[in-house]
Amino acid sequence: MTPLLALGPHVFEIAPLNFQEIERQTEAHWPAIARFGNRPGRQFTGYGEDMIRIYGLLYPDELGGREEFEAIRTTQAAARPVLMIGWSVSSSTKAKVFGRVVILRVSDRQSSINRSGYGRRLEFDIEVAPFHGDGKPVGFFL
Repeated sequence: MTPLLALGPHVFEIAPLNFQEIERQTEAHWPAIARFGNRPGRQFTGYGEDMIRIYGLLYPDELGGREEFEAIRTTQAAARPVLMIGWSVSSSTKAKVFGRVVILRVSDRQSSINRSGYGRRLEFDIEVAPFHGDGKPVGFFL
């Protein structure tokens, strides 16, 4: 199958590990600076964290993916940046390098609990942020 996204060693495909949505947020900091006898002005002081959230939905009993999803938590616990790459499928497959990221948060909600105590439906949310080890942006985070 064609990969859709790679988060370090974790490859999101149509099945078993997939995602439904990516949300990207960028920030530029422009705090208000008081000026005597006039309205406040704004001064650029830097950039925000450029957060990315990956939302997904798995049906592990039918399609698999539970082990692959839980492995993301193992990568998070290793506390090391990983490379994030996305693919667009068109007449030619092209990769888009997001750059090195850190996995900040992994959450899930399981429903339709099976006899083993696991959800037959697993919704997840993974939050990552760029890792600028030397302060310089790379890849898609320019």
